[in-house]
Amino acid sequence: MPSRRGGRRVLMDSVMHRQLLFVVPVLLNAAFILPTGQAVLGAGDAYLGGLALVVLATVAAVANETGRFPTRLLWLVPVLDLLAVGALRLVPENGGVGVLVVLPAVWLGVDLLERGVLLTAVLTLTTVSVPQLAVFGTGADSWSRAVLLPVVAANVAMAGAALARRWTRQTHRLAIKHEELEKTYEHEHRVAARQELIAATIDVGLVMIDRSGAYTSLNSKQRELLDVGYPHGHRGQAGQEGMVFAEDRVTPLRTRDMPTTRALRGERFTDYVIWVGDPAVRQLAISVSAAPMFDELGDFDGAVLVYKDVTELVSALRVKDDFVATVSHELRTPLTSIMGFLDLVTETDESLSESTRAQLSIVKRNSERLLRLVSDLLMAAQTDEGRLVLVRRLRDLSELVAQAVDDVVPQARDGEVRLERRIAPLVELEMDETRMRQMVDNLVSNAVKYTPPDGVVEVSLVDHGDRVVLRVSDTGIGIAVADQEHLFTRFFRAPEAETLAIQGAGLGLAITKAIVEAHAGTIEVDSEPGRGTRFEVTLPRLTAVDPPDAGDAPSRSS
Repeated sequence: MPSRRGGRRVLMDSVMHRQLLFVVPVLLNAAFILPTGQAVLGAGDAYLGGLALVVLATVAAVANETGRFPTRLLWLVPVLDLLAVGALRLVPENGGVGVLVVLPAVWLGVDLLERGVLLTAVLTLTTVSVPQLAVFGTGADSWSRAVLLPVVAANVAMAGAALARRWTRQTHRLAIKHEELEKTYEHEHRVAARQELIAATIDVGLVMIDRSGAYTSLNSKQRELLDVGYPHGHRGQAGQEGMVFAEDRVTPLRTRDMPTTRALRGERFTDYVIWVGDPAVRQLAISVSAAPMFDELGDFDGAVLVYKDVTELVSALRVKDDFVATVSHELRTPLTSIMGFLDLVTETDESLSESTRAQLSIVKRNSERLLRLVSDLLMAAQTDEGRLVLVRRLRDLSELVAQAVDDVVPQARDGEVRLERRIAPLVELEMDETRMRQMVDNLVSNAVKYTPPDGVVEVSLVDHGDRVVLRVSDTGIGIAVADQEHLFTRFFRAPEAETLAIQGAGLGLAITKAIVEAHAGTIEVDSEPGRGTRFEVTLPRLTAVDPPDAGDAPSRSS
């Protein structure tokens, strides 16, 4: 490897190799010359002296390998080789050995750069060319060789120096790049170590899968969850079936419904609840979220999944729902009695004063409001438990919607809201009339409630033959995009409703969605803050009696 010491450039690990490149042709030359006796007949002392110089240079190279020859004097080795070439050429008919000046010339050019070029030219001229002219005369042939050889040697040394400089610059750049790469590697290594530490300590399971579904990375928490769901081991491949169940805790999850399989299809989802573990031993509720990954070409390249143990949360919610249902049920009976006795008193006691009747009217109005809230709480509990029972009969939805609009006319008049209706006549539908009226009332009353004075609420019912579409639009306060995701969740109320102090418990839209889905329909919302909201309910003309979807969904009102 090249290095600089004492201002000279040397190749520490190639000194002996260089010298061997010179020694081998010299030995071959000696093998031809010495047996013929030409060295003795011609310039025997010069030839033998040349060989001695070669031996001396080789000894110096070997000594350098053992550390006994100072590195700063290594340039003497190629100098001795040049002197040896000059001596060897003094043998008649041995002029071809002059080509060997190329080897020490390259050496000097590489190690000493411009100084090596100058030294090569001077030594070749003084030790090779001048002795040749002195011994063999100054004929045209001698002059040609004497001039040409130094020029060739100098050019070769110059080429070696140029290559050495280029090699030095390249080595320097590579050294800088290497240092940068080392720093980058160290930084990435530290970042990776921190990420692994974070992944190992957080209380969620993390899984990364590639495009083939193979697990490429998972943390210790996820290994714990896999041990629960797959007590006999996991192959590390997406879609493997095990003790994994749907949200009802009893239906085994099929391969196509596994979170990893869905993620492998490129789906993005959040809060997908599953249960893992043996129901007879231990089960955990797991909330799973997934996001796909893409390569630089935009092609699917795998996915990242997050598994969160929500067993305690689910249990707490179940306890809360049971409590709410129990309390609501216990409240309903005394409220009904209170309202019944209020009606009895106001209808039979003619001695009541007007002020007393007004006060009793306030009591009754608030009792009715409280009873509606209790009924909503009971119904919300029923939808969660899948106990929403429908009594279906063929009824005219047009009449039901018209009645709901008529009932909010006083509310709209008080709020200075204009009501518009476009209701198709005689739209018959198999439905639970009570529940359907509750759904329409929620949508229409909400629209009026959230529309400021001089606003417009439009209710339309369109008959498309195989399906019926109910639209309720308003020019009210609207709903932020971030809130629309939670709009059908129980007890959710938009910040605007809180700010404007609009009454409600956040159950209306959750119940509305449950009723629509119980009728095998769908409900969609389109809203923009400050410009209004539109709800669109699509119902099939004929439906089978299916249980409602027990999934939660948000509410902005009631």
